[in-house]
Amino acid sequence: MPHIKNHKHSKLLSNIEDTPELMMSRKNDHIRICKTEKIESDGEPFSQFHFIPEALPEINFNDLDLTQKFLNQSFAMPLLVTGMTGGVEKGQEINEAIALAAEKFNIPMGLGSQKMLIKNSKFKKLFDVRKIAPNLFVIGNIGAVSLNYGITLEDIKRLVDDLELGAFAIHLNALQECIQPEGERNFSQLLAKIEKIARNLHVPVIIKEVGSGISSETYQKLVSAGVAAVDVGGKGGTSWSAIEGLRSDKEGQRLGDLFKNWGLSTDDSLLCCSRLKSDLKYNVPLIATGGIRNGLQVAKAVALGASMVGVGLPLFKAAVSPLTGETPLESVERELNFFRKSLSITMFCAGAHNLTQLNSRIVQEVP
Repeated sequence: MPHIKNHKHSKLLSNIEDTPELMMSRKNDHIRICKTEKIESDGEPFSQFHFIPEALPEINFNDLDLTQKFLNQSFAMPLLVTGMTGGVEKGQEINEAIALAAEKFNIPMGLGSQKMLIKNSKFKKLFDVRKIAPNLFVIGNIGAVSLNYGITLEDIKRLVDDLELGAFAIHLNALQECIQPEGERNFSQLLAKIEKIARNLHVPVIIKEVGSGISSETYQKLVSAGVAAVDVGGKGGTSWSAIEGLRSDKEGQRLGDLFKNWGLSTDDSLLCCSRLKSDLKYNVPLIATGGIRNGLQVAKAVALGASMVGVGLPLFKAAVSPLTGETPLESVERELNFFRKSLSITMFCAGAHNLTQLNSRIVQEVP
């Protein structure tokens, strides 16, 4: 049952203060809804792309090289855990299971929005995964719109230091804020504030969409603003419009359903942006997130220009719904192993010894 149900119009809540208590309630709603409801937008990313099969790979399967360089770090495969949750006890449990698995597999991990931690330092323990995963590359996270509601560069600098973050993500979620009953909707003059952070923060800044994709024009603006990487966050995976609609009244639910499939698909957004990378002025790493559910899709994203590929919902579900007899950690490790194995099989059967060689093996199906 939706958490907020007694308001005739969602817009009545849009000007109330977003307190830590309200944020905790919202985060618990998100966890419950993602666990129990169908909240994915339609479409399967990269379904029109296929690899040319290589019947004679001339490769030893055990010699495949899945490693990827990203933000001056070397990772075991081009997989990145997208920021999902945190700030509540259940979110802490989810993050800790994923953090331990991500450290073991040597892949980076993003955290959910830490706005509530900026507002009150007592919530640090609910986000701090460094204590259990000392070698994990952790990416912080705040909504860009929060920069218009009191969050400053100094706040983010303190957050980076307190959580020992390797990078910091600023997410773009205009649609989510529109549907969210208590959404913050003043997105004016944000690019200049993003640029100030990108050029002055002491760790790399990543800009990420959360399900509507990023156009080539927006990518160019962000690169010109000095960001270190762009996550296209396209349509095809978790729909925050649907999630916020399920938290809202009947009008909000109608709006959430109406805009469930809004935006550019992950593959369309990735292609729009990657075509610009031949111009060195716009050669900033891309992350492909949105509907990625296996290593075959990871390989396709890499072949089409992604440096890293973001995964969220499959790992969330693994953490909250392990098989009988499994711990949440074991469940997440099993899911990550599936991604690694399916990526390896794709590379082997396409005759690609390393990730770079995937580029010449992919073709687009002509309608």
